Amino acid sequence: MKLSHLESFLRAVHTDENLKDVQRPVGLHLQEVRESLREFFHSPIPVVDKIGQYTVGVPGKLFRPTLLLLVSGQCGGRTPDAVYSATIVELIHTATLIHDDTIDRSQLRRGRPTLNAIYDDLAATVIGDFVYTKAFVSLLDRGLTGVLEAVARTAYRMSLGEMLQIQYRDRLEIPEEGYLELIDCKTASLMSAACEIGTLVSDRAAHLRETFRDFGRTLGLAYQITDDLFDFVGDPREMGKLLQTDLQEGKVTLPLIHALSHATSAEKDEVRRIASEANLDSDDWETILELLERHDGLAYARRKAAEMADRSRKLLRGLAPSPYLEALEQAVDYAVVRTH
Repeated sequence: MKLSHLESFLRAVHTDENLKDVQRPVGLHLQEVRESLREFFHSPIPVVDKIGQYTVGVPGKLFRPTLLLLVSGQCGGRTPDAVYSATIVELIHTATLIHDDTIDRSQLRRGRPTLNAIYDDLAATVIGDFVYTKAFVSLLDRGLTGVLEAVARTAYRMSLGEMLQIQYRDRLEIPEEGYLELIDCKTASLMSAACEIGTLVSDRAAHLRETFRDFGRTLGLAYQITDDLFDFVGDPREMGKLLQTDLQEGKVTLPLIHALSHATSAEKDEVRRIASEANLDSDDWETILELLERHDGLAYARRKAAEMADRSRKLLRGLAPSPYLEALEQAVDYAVVRTH
């Protein structure tokens, strides 16, 4: 899908239905993943069971497990191992969200109070650590050592992403390359791992491992750039969380990075003033949006997301036609046209 068609597709598509189309070939297996997620937290320790069931009470979109299952289907993978690995990938994603909410002191996630809002930072941190460690042990017990290696390396890269985010916090003028490295570690690495693991649970897909790892990475970059746009133009009712918070939390994302690279000294000073405020009022926010419009920040980020999406599509060329491949192509469209 070329950029010239992207805007009309954005207006026309109903993203929930679009995601359903992506997930249709693996719908039954995703239901198994949901059931497996609930079973994961069953524990004789009441607090673990209680917090765990709350954590998976409203499952997310399961986009990463979907990618893993689609790649596995394309590669003729072992279904039980694919479902199990997809569950682990979603749990790793859940653990990162718990830690992110704790670090950012977020109050809402998926339209519900976060764990740190209901309990406290200690409980949220411990349950996040519990998820990580049990995920690793579960893969070891099942003998999925190749999957374990991929997950462990990804968890390491995600932690590097957290440290990069700390390094760049409250720095308005960070280089675009630094931002891309950060989201590569924090977001794209897990999507890359999900797609790679889809080949690892197959006995005849070793030659596709690098292709799908790169596919997941570029898809993840497109996904996160699009996600960062939502803080400026998203609907909090659809997102299920508070928006317009990135700047207050010291996070500078691609739309603002690009705008600031073209801004005057006076404009940069004004953004610094706004970023230092405890709360952004409507006038402050209007100033930011006007800056983004004046210097092409939002449009540039959309173009960058579309560029990454195009790279992902090219990696699928030449693969055997199948419902799974068609869904993977639709997943690329979904990554850049969704509204939440």
